Amino acid sequence: MTKVYKYRANLIIDGQKRDTIQLSNNVLYAANLRILNDPFEGSVELPKSDRHEYWVTPLIQGIYNVGIYSLSKPENDETFPNNELLWAHYANSHKGFCIEYDLDILANNLSCNFDISDKIHVAYHDERPEILETDNLFNVRTKVFGTKSLAWKYENEVRLVFLKSGLKPIAEQAITAVYFGLNISLEDRRDIVKRMSNKNIDFYQVERIENSYKLKATKLLFDYSHEVVNLEHYPTVDNYMILYKSPNKDENTIREFIEQFRAKLICPTNIIIIDDLRAKSVLLNYKPRNLMSNEEIDIQARHWIAYSTFDAPEYVWMYPEK
Repeated sequence: MTKVYKYRANLIIDGQKRDTIQLSNNVLYAANLRILNDPFEGSVELPKSDRHEYWVTPLIQGIYNVGIYSLSKPENDETFPNNELLWAHYANSHKGFCIEYDLDILANNLSCNFDISDKIHVAYHDERPEILETDNLFNVRTKVFGTKSLAWKYENEVRLVFLKSGLKPIAEQAITAVYFGLNISLEDRRDIVKRMSNKNIDFYQVERIENSYKLKATKLLFDYSHEVVNLEHYPTVDNYMILYKSPNKDENTIREFIEQFRAKLICPTNIIIIDDLRAKSVLLNYKPRNLMSNEEIDIQARHWIAYSTFDAPEYVWMYPEK
């Protein structure tokens, strides 16, 4: 399988989450060359001689009506979409998501409405390419659609070129996974999972790796295994301490778990979530930080996952910041 990625902002357009709808409808949008964000898009050096105009001008005019679907190829050591700039520029600063495609299935769709003409791996150069008299049609198209300045090299792009711009149907098997950005809302994530739950794809949550500038992607298992390890009843509130056993500990997953847990309760509740029993005694036997041992500080920092109070149940405080 040849993996490629499409970063999506999931902005509201005309009152709808366009990117989510296109994802769930198994379509992609091939954009007209003239609306792409590179001001030098399709910029080439044309032959200067008048005798070349009879074949160059119609050729260039014709290919400007095509549709382009841009995808990012992973770098050699990249196992998931972790390009920080692409998340920032095309996924609404991690509020969106990223689609993982199998490029071989995507590009070889035999549907009559999937009017693909070329698959072009973009090359990056200092100078604009020159159209030569000896160039065949594919060479011309490759130069026009597949050459960009070095400033765009970070995109590591491959392009599907269609005869016309617009929506294109894709094979359902072409989508292999969806990755959720660091800052995607729980509502958006739920919506996408619900729409795509009947398809054979995996869902991943992108997270920060503590004490580094690196990202990781954790597969969402939708497993909320837990155990109540301490319960204190008070006249107006109950305090729960929960040992959380699922590997998914991102904020959205924890929020979802807490919502489900509270829905079964009657009394207002404070909820503490830990993932190691050693944190229980540290939190129950509270001491000022200056009286804590280094081991206790480390246990609290690593294994106290979250806290949610009865008076602000919609808010989950993550500890430490993940």
